[in-house]
Amino acid sequence: MDRPHNGSSRRKFLGMAASAALSQVMTGALPADAATAPTGLLKPPGRRGGGRTVAILGAGVSGLTAALKFAEAGYKVTVLEAQGRVGGRNLTVRRGDTITEVWEDGSVRTQKCRFDRGLHADLGPARFSYEHQRVIGMCRRLGVPLQPYLIRSAANLYQTDRVWRRAPVSNGRISNDVRGYVAQLAAAAVKKGLPDAGGLSDAQRGRLLDLLAAFGDLDTEDHVYQGSLRSGVAVPPSIPTWAEKIDPLSLRDIVESGFWEQRFWDELEYGYQATLFQPVGGMDRIVRGMASALPAGTVTLNAPVHAIRSGEDGVRVAWKDADGEHDERFDYCLSSIPVPVLRQSVQLKGFSRDFARAVADVEFVPGCKMGWQANRRFWESGKNRIYGGVSWVDDEIQQIWYPSGDYFSAADKGILIGAYCAYDNGARFGARSHAGRLETARAAGARLHREFTDRSVIPDRQGLSVAWHKVPYQLGAWAHWDRGVPEHREMYETLINVQGHGNVMVIGDQVCPLPGWQEGAMMSAEWAFETINGDRRGTRATVRQVPDSRRLTTGR
Repeated sequence: MDRPHNGSSRRKFLGMAASAALSQVMTGALPADAATAPTGLLKPPGRRGGGRTVAILGAGVSGLTAALKFAEAGYKVTVLEAQGRVGGRNLTVRRGDTITEVWEDGSVRTQKCRFDRGLHADLGPARFSYEHQRVIGMCRRLGVPLQPYLIRSAANLYQTDRVWRRAPVSNGRISNDVRGYVAQLAAAAVKKGLPDAGGLSDAQRGRLLDLLAAFGDLDTEDHVYQGSLRSGVAVPPSIPTWAEKIDPLSLRDIVESGFWEQRFWDELEYGYQATLFQPVGGMDRIVRGMASALPAGTVTLNAPVHAIRSGEDGVRVAWKDADGEHDERFDYCLSSIPVPVLRQSVQLKGFSRDFARAVADVEFVPGCKMGWQANRRFWESGKNRIYGGVSWVDDEIQQIWYPSGDYFSAADKGILIGAYCAYDNGARFGARSHAGRLETARAAGARLHREFTDRSVIPDRQGLSVAWHKVPYQLGAWAHWDRGVPEHREMYETLINVQGHGNVMVIGDQVCPLPGWQEGAMMSAEWAFETINGDRRGTRATVRQVPDSRRLTTGR
């Protein structure tokens, strides 16, 4: 697994970043996020805050959610963001945007987005579920229009060299052939009287066989699977003839393929469904809207924090921005700074040994994503007929995502997510140079679509990649929690409770049941607000079980 860069390399980068940020401010080239925006979306300030002050470190999803809540409760809110934009890992890239990474040798490498105007890629979160009511509620409040994000279609593809070397196989073919074989095996067991089938009567066992026949599209006489039109057609219907079903995949090949080792049944997992949601125009519309809803001057960009000192009289926070060095006292402090950044770049005083141990030991996961501009929407051709969803390849890149919108675009262009990988695959992919990532992703993509071999269709210059574990002020994709490690429960319990002298809390998806999800980030902000301002004040939560980060994010 890639390790974050060392302290000296990071200090070198921070010096460069500070100079660049100062230049940006002096020339007036601040991003749109920094512009003064209307405050009409804020509810009238409540009295409970009583003008007390709160510093919120980080203007990502959790930080902005917390800022809105505390501002509405009558607190004086200061948000300090190290980067030159709001959003954190909520990152939508468009033409002219840049991605900067710091490598282990201290080198700073920057890519520039060259997508055509009007095209974008979400290289952080890109979708959310109907279960994510906090995110949906925020979109409603901000007036951010949503559209369906399709996570799966029957035309999506799966390819592995274990068995299907010559051509990828459609999702629908695998899924329905598996159903057919499983139903056949279950029907044979029912006929033999094994298992007991829950104490069903003979009549009910007959009904169960009917169910299995319908479930797997079996022959109703002998309950054998002989293929199904559900899996696809060998010959489409015409005026004189009906469609001919495609031959079923062999059960041997299906088992050998290991297709289920990828997130083949994503839409059945908690928090997923076949149709998810995405904001029209890019995921960053959410964080831009949240920032715009805050009072002018609440958010300071390019303001990395380098010290947090908790005392009985409050919290002192030290940072540097375009106006120089600052060291101010606040009544409360909420930190959404990713734990790896906190331990490398921030001096901590007034905290317990348990907190210091958690900050020292919590790991973040290496994760990568990349976007390609395609100059022809070949996946929507009569041959492919793919309209949204995700195709899988048994390779380092793991996935290719198709756009869930702009179907049949007159421009005939679109953005493909050409890789989304984490843990070991994320470390391997992220260790490659940007050119190496493009080469790897192109070769893997060509196993699904030959068009990837044609650089006039998918140009190198319009590919963009990010390794989140190399991005300054992030250093990872999400926190890794493992239920099999007892120390993880202890660290998680420490981090979700009030720290210091009862005036500091950690927030973000790093301390929530949904690592890597915006809903979890908002949940953590809500938790912190209720702990400081609500009925949970003075109480300590006990954790029985930590999230299973790997399962929640990769399905394994």
